[in-house]
Amino acid sequence: MRRALAALVVCAGAAEVSADATDDAVRTFMAASHIPGVAVAVVQDGRIETVRGYGEANLDWSAAVTPDTAFQTASVSKLFAGVVLLRLVQRGVVRLDDPVSTYLDDAPTAWADITLGRLATHTSGLADRPEAPADASAADMVRRAAARPLAYAPGTQSRYGLTDYVVLLAALERATGLDWPALLAREVTQPLGLTHTGYSMQHDAGRVRAGRIVPQRANTYAFRDGVQHEELFLYPPHAYAAGGLFSSARDIATLFVALARGGFLDARHASLLWDAPLLDDGRRGDFGAGWTVGRYRGETATGHTGGPALADVLHLPERGLTVVVLCNQRRFYPLLAKAIADLRLPAPSLRAPIDDTRPALTAALRALLDGAVHASPDASAFEPGRGDGARAYLSDFGQALLVAVGPAQHVHVLDEHTLDEGALRRTYRIAFARRTQVWDVITDAQGRLRAVLPDAGDD
Repeated sequence: MRRALAALVVCAGAAEVSADATDDAVRTFMAASHIPGVAVAVVQDGRIETVRGYGEANLDWSAAVTPDTAFQTASVSKLFAGVVLLRLVQRGVVRLDDPVSTYLDDAPTAWADITLGRLATHTSGLADRPEAPADASAADMVRRAAARPLAYAPGTQSRYGLTDYVVLLAALERATGLDWPALLAREVTQPLGLTHTGYSMQHDAGRVRAGRIVPQRANTYAFRDGVQHEELFLYPPHAYAAGGLFSSARDIATLFVALARGGFLDARHASLLWDAPLLDDGRRGDFGAGWTVGRYRGETATGHTGGPALADVLHLPERGLTVVVLCNQRRFYPLLAKAIADLRLPAPSLRAPIDDTRPALTAALRALLDGAVHASPDASAFEPGRGDGARAYLSDFGQALLVAVGPAQHVHVLDEHTLDEGALRRTYRIAFARRTQVWDVITDAQGRLRAVLPDAGDD
């Protein structure tokens, strides 16, 4: 009985939340993907419109999710890091065009063109993920990164990676004299009164995993082989600007209210969060200061996901709309923020499909996606070597996505291009039972899959 009661909706206040479209969307995906608990917040024009909890934060004790439940946000931590950086820039403590060598004396000469802004927007040129023990300090990580050659010339590409934010953390700690948790507290959580946002400081001490108490923390699970398993990320402190922050739906909504009202960051600096800089060749990058930048339903879309869907924040600045979704199921995809935003957006203008000149290829794709829900796809469907990533994707988080959206009902070809050596690139619109998505598919000359991936912007 306690578990059945905990699975009911818990809202911001004591009153029961009436059933509505948001509740229906959340419950549908919770049931399909075995999500124990979800928290949702919607901010419209600087006002919290909705903040609700659903289901269970902890399966051991059937603890209900509330708007103040602290979830692991994974890479959504970068949203907060961008705000910290621009608060410092606004006060003149640092500048975005400051070379990182201004703050890190041991920066190599190869880093001369790496600025704080390029670190924040993932255009630094740094190679990603130097191997290091979990207890390595930020200074240790900077030395390891400095020992590796640049992956590309700074400012020429936009490449998402962890190392940028490890080096940025080290630079900002040096500039302010504060460690990252203290800097975040000074710049964000204390001024805004965020009471459920912070770090657990977990670490392995021999055979013991130790850390701080995070009040009302949700546990994290992964549904595998028909059973829920605990699966917890262990984030080292040197990565805290990039991941590891716990926060609640109410706290993240409060941050977006503060950004909308303008006193916390002025409009010019707030816009830099989602203003992706131009690369050297004139192309627009994919990231603002810690925030992803793209298009959704014809509008600028920013925010971030993490875990990949432990946290999912979608912000449409031109519409003044923000949707925050936090959950404790790792084997899920960031689908809910868009699904909830769709309830408040005009119906999309769908691209007209083109004639399908290769229906056998389309049928094979559909069969592959339907089959991937239950088992890893047959290796013979993929190009040897170059298709290994696609098969791995459909065997893990791609499989979790397909479970969430349900079986394909309609498949339409939107675009088709012939590539080098007879390879073919096709764009499909696939109407699944619970979501319509655009998928990009690349095959080799023999029709074997080289890539298969959902497009970031659904059609």
